[in-house]
Amino acid sequence: MAIKVILPGSETTKKVPKGELPKISIITSVYDGDEFIRPFLEDITRQTIFDRCELILINANSPGSEEGVINEYLEKHNNIIYKKLDEDPGIYGTWNYALEFVTGDYITNANLDDRKAINSLEKHARELYLNSDIDLVYADMLITDNPNETFENNSSNGKRHNPRIRREKDQLKMVNMPHASPMWKKSIHEDNGLFDEKYKSAGDWEMWLRAASNGSKFKKINDVLGLYYFNPKGISTNPDNFDWKQEEEKEIYEKYSNIDADMEVAD
Repeated sequence: MAIKVILPGSETTKKVPKGELPKISIITSVYDGDEFIRPFLEDITRQTIFDRCELILINANSPGSEEGVINEYLEKHNNIIYKKLDEDPGIYGTWNYALEFVTGDYITNANLDDRKAINSLEKHARELYLNSDIDLVYADMLITDNPNETFENNSSNGKRHNPRIRREKDQLKMVNMPHASPMWKKSIHEDNGLFDEKYKSAGDWEMWLRAASNGSKFKKINDVLGLYYFNPKGISTNPDNFDWKQEEEKEIYEKYSNIDADMEVAD
């Protein structure tokens, strides 16, 4: 199988009026997020094209009291959809449930503890719009160890999740390069199905590998557009989860071991 990924540096500078950009569906899982919910909603609703978005919040039977804050934002924004589940189906079950309500042509996930540059969604959407052959775009993220900082004011000291890019063989199956900042066309799910709910941490990586192995093309935006909080309690960052996380990643790697292509990679 051959995967096609476009290296950064070829972005067009063509301006696209915001009104021409397709609708964007933002899917977010809400679970144990009392510490993050208000700063998250402040951050996401300030996006330059939030008026062209729908924010789909799915409460995965959270033990927290996020709903009070969410209700405040529901009163202020008619493009926020909120649903509450009776039990937690896991992150990918929650995302799949959110996908049932998607009406946008473009989709992105937004995590409660991460933050975005104010023009992040606009830049991602513009890149997809201007490249009809591309199915997913992503950008670098800064990394912080402190919660609820903003993209403009943070303690990352310039540290990135993808600090340097090179071309190297077989790297998409080694690293989940889209990480926490992808935006993808809805057609990816129409052509490749939903996220595999048996995975607890690496289901998005498996989704992108599945799509790429079926011919989807990805492109990296040559910019830093997000802030990733290295949450010690996060599913993928909690040290207590590392053993089963490694087993999950090993299974996915072996599943797609026949992929052969030149890729870009963070190191």
